[in-house]
Amino acid sequence: MSKIKIAARREFLTRGLGVVGVGASLPNFLLNTSLAGPAPANQKNDRIVVSLLLTGGHDGLSDMPPYANPDYYKFRKVTRIEEKEVIKLNDEIGLHPNLGGFKELFDEGQFAAVMGTAYPNFNLSHFASRDFWEAAHGEGRTGKRGATGWLGRYLDHAFKDDKDPKLSLAVGPGRHPLTVTGKDHPGIAFSSPKSFGYVGDRSEKGYALYQDLNRLAKMKDVGKSDAQFVTETAVNANASSETIQNLVRGYKTPVTYPDTQFGNSLRTIAGLIEKGMNTRVYYAAQGIAQFGGYDTHADQRRRHDELMTELCGSVAAFQKDLARQGNAERVLTFTFSEFGRRVKENFSGGTDHGLAQPMYLFGPGVKAGLHGKQPSLTELDNDNLKMEVDFRSVYRAILENWLGVPGKAILGEDYPLVDCVG
Repeated sequence: MSKIKIAARREFLTRGLGVVGVGASLPNFLLNTSLAGPAPANQKNDRIVVSLLLTGGHDGLSDMPPYANPDYYKFRKVTRIEEKEVIKLNDEIGLHPNLGGFKELFDEGQFAAVMGTAYPNFNLSHFASRDFWEAAHGEGRTGKRGATGWLGRYLDHAFKDDKDPKLSLAVGPGRHPLTVTGKDHPGIAFSSPKSFGYVGDRSEKGYALYQDLNRLAKMKDVGKSDAQFVTETAVNANASSETIQNLVRGYKTPVTYPDTQFGNSLRTIAGLIEKGMNTRVYYAAQGIAQFGGYDTHADQRRRHDELMTELCGSVAAFQKDLARQGNAERVLTFTFSEFGRRVKENFSGGTDHGLAQPMYLFGPGVKAGLHGKQPSLTELDNDNLKMEVDFRSVYRAILENWLGVPGKAILGEDYPLVDCVG
């Protein structure tokens, strides 16, 4: 080994210059597979799933008001959407007035809603319930050794011989999501492309050493002793970060996204799709950067209105951008949340944790319309809307009708299939 390589390794180990993104980012890159190298181009028939978390537990009765039901107005005095404001989808159910873009997608055959989704023996803890939605079975929970999410298990099943960690990618702040975590495909997460990169010694000498280490990582005669950490984690993470940054940096689109964390996350995903990233599963979350997100125990009407505007603007822009690229036919996007909200308002102008919620699906691959039925507002389960559809029935539809894999292999059971995906 040359003196240059030995010196680079020694200086890295003594000065720690390769410790990339310590705190928020490095743990996501402690992978056993090299991340370096250009992303192979997507094949035009490769299908992509984009999973969107509505953080905090959204109020389906405000998202999709049952405007024709007099009980809705009986229980909702402050948070209700008046009938004159509702964007009507049929004679009973409509959309929040700030979801006009959803109605346009609905009319184009690219929006579906599955009403009353939940799971049996529900839990109203944010953390436990989110884990359940993301794991999709009781065995894999965040914090448990070997915990996996349903889309991570899909990658393990469908891509057994492809260990590329870029197959799943989560964009945005917050913890690494369980949804995209597989046993063999742990995935990558970053707050933004700019945050996914070199954050060591920023002096001229320090950056020069960093470049030496990147070159070191590509040399075939590097050993597996003290350089293993360098070559397989920090350096390769940096190399991958440069790939991602280069892909996103040059992305230009005439489509305007909301200038928010969530809007920018979807713009980043659109850019990576157009630039040929081979990722098959993406994840983003709305509400992480806002206090409480959809957890609207108080002042719900104002906060929920703002969230609806951001959600609609971001998703509608994303779908428009995909269509402009010629990629819309390849991408299916869906939403989920920890839980819904209760029927009755509380005394703070808000609603408390509830059970059933609507799930939304977007793209040319969905079967547009309303699926399932609106849960009764009077026949309740401890003041909660009753479950009409197990959410894993929607996951099964995505797995089997979109991704082409057997749902039972991923979910562990054959849940009744919801006919919501083409």
